[in-house]
Amino acid sequence: MMNSPNVNSYHPDLVVEEAKNGWRIVRLNRPKSLHALDESIVTALLRVFEDFRDDEQVKAIWLDSTTPKAFCAGGDVRKLRQLVINQEVETANKFFQQEYALDLLLHNYAKPVVVWGEGYVMGGGLGLFMAAPFRLVTPYSRLAMPEINIGLYPDVGASRFLADRGQIGLFTGLTGSIMTAAGAYSIGWATHICEAQRDNVLQKVLNINWAHYPAGDFRAIDDTLNSLHRPVAAGPLQNSLDVIHSVCRGSSFEQDYQAIVSLRDASSDWLRQASENLQKGSPSTAAITWLLWQWGKQVHSWDEVFDLEAQISEWKIRHPDFVEGVRARLVDKDLSPEWKVCEDLTLRGILADDPPITTIDSWNALLRQYGVVS
Repeated sequence: MMNSPNVNSYHPDLVVEEAKNGWRIVRLNRPKSLHALDESIVTALLRVFEDFRDDEQVKAIWLDSTTPKAFCAGGDVRKLRQLVINQEVETANKFFQQEYALDLLLHNYAKPVVVWGEGYVMGGGLGLFMAAPFRLVTPYSRLAMPEINIGLYPDVGASRFLADRGQIGLFTGLTGSIMTAAGAYSIGWATHICEAQRDNVLQKVLNINWAHYPAGDFRAIDDTLNSLHRPVAAGPLQNSLDVIHSVCRGSSFEQDYQAIVSLRDASSDWLRQASENLQKGSPSTAAITWLLWQWGKQVHSWDEVFDLEAQISEWKIRHPDFVEGVRARLVDKDLSPEWKVCEDLTLRGILADDPPITTIDSWNALLRQYGVVS
């Protein structure tokens, strides 16, 4: 493997390498924070992928991290919280704008991108993962959108990719439940499960002879990865599908909320944890997640998705639940957030005094439909 002269100049926490057969390797290198994303690194990644998009020498990109513990555990929410406290909301918003620009670029990318999702793949890391056509997990992968615990909300395209998974998507958004490789593969979050070591899989794809595949580069990679795919035993998600469909129907926020919380006595540890996450989680996160799932079911382009999410994110980080949720989970670590008091656990009761109105008519119509605004 050889480094071209300027290929590593993008960011000190990014490893960018030129490999054979037109491949490029991009590695997140922030192991202490589980490769958390901030504005500087998402801006650098955006530049990397724009450059590779325009470089005719580049045929395909492999994206991973430098450690097996995590691909990426999400955005650096501690840093975002401090910006909000310092009344630097505009700077915080720039992070979301750059992050969504990166995700949007990858959703529309013309060249194959393979992501190695070993260890934790969460929040902003899952958004990056979901934007690629080839999404690899291992038996050690753990995937989630756990924003219910910190008072943010499932963004980075989750307004669409949770809605695309129906009631299961809604359940995972409301509860922050952790997926194993089996669960992620069963709902299409992952495209392949690999038991082989990362470097073995990487060598296989680097050795692809493109000339043998007249059907194109995507087909070449898919065939190679299919030969490495190994099914694994069912995980807690597959064992809970009937329960999920019975408690999470998607027609009434109040009914879904109460039914999921009532799983506190379920026989499954995974379902009991889901119940606890929602019951102890941010009510404003639960409400906005449920509404975004409804909006996402209407089917919107990725441009529209990230346009709405940029506006919702600005609203959400100003909401007191965000600063308080990150404090309780990641700063003081007392796990006892004092969420904003709401009139009652209805959409109107939670959101009406500070409704998340945007410039997007289809979203504002939904707020009217569900009585959040009149």
